[in-house]
Amino acid sequence: MGKRLPAWFKKRLAEITKAELRLPEKWHYVSFADDTKGGFQGVVVIKGHGITDCVSKCTRLGINPGGQVMCVPFADIGMVDSIPEGDRNRLLNREDVLRLWPDSKTLAEWEKEDGEAGRDIRER
Repeated sequence: MGKRLPAWFKKRLAEITKAELRLPEKWHYVSFADDTKGGFQGVVVIKGHGITDCVSKCTRLGINPGGQVMCVPFADIGMVDSIPEGDRNRLLNREDVLRLWPDSKTLAEWEKEDGEAGRDIRER
């Protein structure tokens, strides 16, 4: 990351983290993207109490590439059970993600596909 965070942001982050820590720990899918670096930066499957806890853990483990974050808890523990231990708590690249979830797409791919579908409908 390297950037210093403003004091007000650190204070708010601490408040959110404190509230999150009251929640049970769950496995999360944490996706990183940065348009200035080509978009997709990786995915981490990590156990945490919420987004701030998960991102903090990624940072402490040295697997936070920075950029925008999307953090989603796994709804079904069976989904996590199917992920090999070696693919948890590390930054997964595009190939890793496709190996685990062959039909996976980036947000940009979904948007492009959706736009093309919309264009097809409008052209009829």
